[in-house]
Amino acid sequence: MASARAVAMFYLVVFVTVSFFPNHTWASKSQAAIEKDEVMEHCKFNIRKGAHWPFEPSRACCQVVTHSANLLAICNAFTAADLAQISLQRWAAVTRSCGNALHEGDNCAG
Repeated sequence: MASARAVAMFYLVVFVTVSFFPNHTWASKSQAAIEKDEVMEHCKFNIRKGAHWPFEPSRACCQVVTHSANLLAICNAFTAADLAQISLQRWAAVTRSCGNALHEGDNCAG
């Protein structure tokens, strides 16, 4: 009887643990997508292809960049449609200019 309870408890713990991970992953992706949309809205004039150098990112753009905990997740959230409109080189320059640069070695190639 005790071993049946132990087995049942084990399966319950495994079930709860497994069901937690997909929800956590979804929340992280959702946050990255939200921040990416904010970047596309507030930084569009600074990161679009063909924009003129030099530039000064707007306050709203820098707020999005500086409040982001994971700029690489934003890179990974850029869609093919986004990448057709923006320059990743300019995106990297904006992150540096706003004081929250992508880390050396981060692959933000889309």
